Amino acid sequence: MIDAKNAHLIRMILLLSLLTASARAERPAVEDKPDRIAIRAGTVLTISTNPIQDGTVLIENGAIRAVGRDVVVPDGARVIHAKGKFVLPGFMDAQSSLYVMAGEASGPGGGSAEWSVADALDPFIERHEEVLRQGVTVVYVAPPGRGGFAGRGAVLSLNGARTPEKLVLKADAAVRASIGVSANNQSSSLARLDDYANLRETLIETQAYAQRQRRYRQALAEYEKKKAEQEKEKKDDAGSKPKNSQELKRPDKPRPNPTHEVLTRVLEKEIPLQIEVHRVGDILNALRLAEEFTFSLVLDRCTEGYLIAGEIARCKVPVVVGPVSTSFAAMPRLEYRNHSPENAAILAAKGIQTAVGVSGRDGLSSKFITLAAALAAANGMDRDSALRAITLTPAEIYGVADRVGSLDVGKRADLVIMTGHPFDAGSQVEMVLVGGKVVYERKTTP
Repeated sequence: MIDAKNAHLIRMILLLSLLTASARAERPAVEDKPDRIAIRAGTVLTISTNPIQDGTVLIENGAIRAVGRDVVVPDGARVIHAKGKFVLPGFMDAQSSLYVMAGEASGPGGGSAEWSVADALDPFIERHEEVLRQGVTVVYVAPPGRGGFAGRGAVLSLNGARTPEKLVLKADAAVRASIGVSANNQSSSLARLDDYANLRETLIETQAYAQRQRRYRQALAEYEKKKAEQEKEKKDDAGSKPKNSQELKRPDKPRPNPTHEVLTRVLEKEIPLQIEVHRVGDILNALRLAEEFTFSLVLDRCTEGYLIAGEIARCKVPVVVGPVSTSFAAMPRLEYRNHSPENAAILAAKGIQTAVGVSGRDGLSSKFITLAAALAAANGMDRDSALRAITLTPAEIYGVADRVGSLDVGKRADLVIMTGHPFDAGSQVEMVLVGGKVVYERKTTP
């Protein structure tokens, strides 16, 4: 039996519990609160539009929500004061080997189009933080190789993930090949022509393979259509002999070929073909392949491109130039005999979509991407074009411009805060954000 005193105590406890639950229900959960950051900058370099003085970048849930001078900062947002400083998108090195073992980065490579660099990443072997501290938030990594097809490259995010799949921003960003890249620093005209002939032969085989696959799919569709008609006649005739009683034979499926499967996507312009070329003759052969097979071509390195810039412009083919300075690469290299630091400037002046890469000795070389672009600007490339060449242009070339490369509403909040313009001597990276999260903040001494 519960006496009156205990019954009253129980009622009070129940009432208090109901009031507490009601209060909790009315209070918004912390998890539901949007993650908002507002950066008040001295200069906002959006890349896609004109610079904004005294602008604000509003970030919400990892994406850019607003950019401009009159952005309203919502209550509860974290405000980062960057008055007198530059805010711009994170940099992209389109010729990186970050997250790839040093031996593999300089070795013979995958050697086949179906080999994917995304399946061979090791997020533990590189000190990506050192690259990140220089404002690099995205890299394009392709398998190495000399002659023929090397494999598929991927765009990676420097988000600090410890699982390879979470590093990948876009797999199958391009299929990599090369023409005329010397082995043991030795080359000949016949060897370079052999590279071209092998690529062409493989693409011809791919065309035949794709035709066989199309014929098979057509025959299979016809077979299934006739089979369905026979089944319908059987039902309609209630078991009597159907009019069309011809015995049908299912078409034989062609044997699959992984290399040709990937290259079929190249010929159908689903994936661009990135060809490393250096000499004029090799560049022209790459252009001939693109004209003959009508795929989307990206010229990589393109060391002597400045000598035939008009022809490249006529073909409307994008170029990823690198290295701007041969000090970034292992020297001496036969391919760089006619290297010119004005290459990027001459190509860009012809209206060619031009990106700049480091093309360094190892993955850590990607931290020099702003220096590479500054050198291109110092050798005649328009300053704005040079900055675009390490942000929006490589993102456009490798198909990730809808997410990164510029400070536009809806894009991922990968951005950098710097004390000055990235090409100015003495400018320092103060903060880096990837996906709206602060991943690096420079410590200042008191």
